[in-house]
Amino acid sequence: MLSDDDVLRAVREEIERRGETSAVAAPGDADLTWHPLLEGEIVRCVEDRREERRLHAGPLDLSGRPEYETTIGLHPLPPPGDPGRERTWRLVRKGSADHRTCECGNGQVACPRCRGAGGIPCEPFRPCDACGGVESCLRCDGTGSPAAGTAEREDGDRVQCRECGARRAACPGCHGRGRLRCPVCQGAETRPCPDCAGDGTVEHRRCAGTGTTVEWQEGIITRRPTVTPVRLPKSGVPYLARQQAREHGEWTPVRLSDDEPLPARLHQEFAPDLKELLRGNDGEIARTVTVRTTRIARVVVAEHPHRLYFVLPVPSGGPHVLVLPSCKRTAQLAAAALGALVLLLFLVHLVG
Repeated sequence: MLSDDDVLRAVREEIERRGETSAVAAPGDADLTWHPLLEGEIVRCVEDRREERRLHAGPLDLSGRPEYETTIGLHPLPPPGDPGRERTWRLVRKGSADHRTCECGNGQVACPRCRGAGGIPCEPFRPCDACGGVESCLRCDGTGSPAAGTAEREDGDRVQCRECGARRAACPGCHGRGRLRCPVCQGAETRPCPDCAGDGTVEHRRCAGTGTTVEWQEGIITRRPTVTPVRLPKSGVPYLARQQAREHGEWTPVRLSDDEPLPARLHQEFAPDLKELLRGNDGEIARTVTVRTTRIARVVVAEHPHRLYFVLPVPSGGPHVLVLPSCKRTAQLAAAALGALVLLLFLVHLVG
């Protein structure tokens, strides 16, 4: 762990590396503050219990399934060994299994579409596609009897009428009838029901055609992990400083289970925020806290008021120093950039 002297020495070496002189030698020569950082996640195991009435079509052996008494909420289970693992238990309430013969008897019921008749009404004829029933025969119009005063005549691609016998007067599609026989029912006015294929019966949905059903009360216990990311403090440390610490810094891992108390250092540095994050959620039965911690130093040197020096420990070698502009310097640079942009726009306007 870095000491104040280690931090000031690293800042002094950074200033000298820039070719500048430095009077940073003792803690009183600079404003030094420490910023503890913590990041990681909280994995909670959340349990949900519910009961459902289940129906199975056909025979089913439930003897190998675990059972519970009276209510699923009182069924004992051992605490989870790994809160991050998802598991589901399906149990049968003791004595609830009901094996019975289905009300249909044999797995078949009357077809609801044809009401067990096996056939449905069908139009025995349909209009001719060629003439649509209009002028199917130039002499009789499909009646079989020539209209009074109508002379026999020929007209285009016509055939002999099968109703009145006139030559080359009838539509070639229907031969003068004006309609065609239905290819499905062949004029019988009924056709096989498409749902039951003419049998009059269909498979009973409730038992899936087996003639038997099984009903029981099922209890379902589900344990699912929920993950809450943790990053403390939420503010007060520049993004670049935190990013450098995350990528290159030396961290101390900490792992806590359930209600295990916080280590003294974590309690001192993060207790208020961590207590809020560790507050139990509905259905939570276990949790694991996996985090890592480090400390970085923020140094302000009176000789260089426009700079901020962040010093962080690294796994090997000396401490790493990150130099950032101060908030005041950042504001000055932003104002200068904005002023240059306004001037440029003004000149462009004058030239235009």
